Amino acid sequence: MSGSTTLTTRRRSGTALILTFIMLVSLTAITIAFLYMTSVRVKVMGYDTASSQALWLAEAGLQKAIWNLMTPVGSGGQGESWDTTGTTESLGNGNYTMVVERWDFAMEDNGASASATSQTGGNGPAKAIDGKDGTFWQGDTPFLAVPQEITIAFPYTITINKVRFLSSVSARRPKDYSWQVSSDGTTYTTVVNVTNNNSLDVTDTFTAVSNVNYLKLSITANGGGSGVRVATLEAIGSKVTSTGSVSSLSRKIEQAVVADDATVTAYNQKDWNEIVPAN
Repeated sequence: MSGSTTLTTRRRSGTALILTFIMLVSLTAITIAFLYMTSVRVKVMGYDTASSQALWLAEAGLQKAIWNLMTPVGSGGQGESWDTTGTTESLGNGNYTMVVERWDFAMEDNGASASATSQTGGNGPAKAIDGKDGTFWQGDTPFLAVPQEITIAFPYTITINKVRFLSSVSARRPKDYSWQVSSDGTTYTTVVNVTNNNSLDVTDTFTAVSNVNYLKLSITANGGGSGVRVATLEAIGSKVTSTGSVSSLSRKIEQAVVADDATVTAYNQKDWNEIVPAN
């Protein structure tokens, strides 16, 4: 009887030991899984924090670039003609790199299109926004009494305060002309009115105008020759690309701006876009 009892006790002890071992293994597995999940969450939180810091560094670089553009050199900035292939500055535990390009909103490669009241031969309005000074738009020959006009349609609404045209022949230069802007392509507002212009390369500046979708150069008199000729037409601004970097992670944003250091004001064309996701 005692032998049977001893065997039963041993069996129970063995079963208890196995159950205890299974419980220990299970608890160990649960603990390891919990620690792993916690580690992953800590890494994710760290990644999110670094990603946010990089984004705000990029925003800081963007604002610093705009400040440089709208602040004259004599006041510590770089002025509106500033460009850079990459200027890096440290901030906190990271840095930002600013790239600033002079930007022509009227250029065909940047999404603009052109139309005109007339053209001579193959010298259509697109030739004025192709980025080549050797090509040109030429209106009717001889020059008609009615205005000869070239109109640029922008790919998105912009703010504008500076425009330029280049003519290659003095007798066909715009002599009496106006710059006009419009949001709908129907109703135009004159922002510049010029008479007796004697220059082939002219840049006109005016008080910044927002919500512009169309820009028109309306010419009522040329230099005295046959037809009117415009080799290049520009709507001038800058494009800023800013990259924020922290803990080997970077975020990059860009924004096109008009920055006028004459009036110490800056205008956003549109909210900045992130062009490279967090890596």
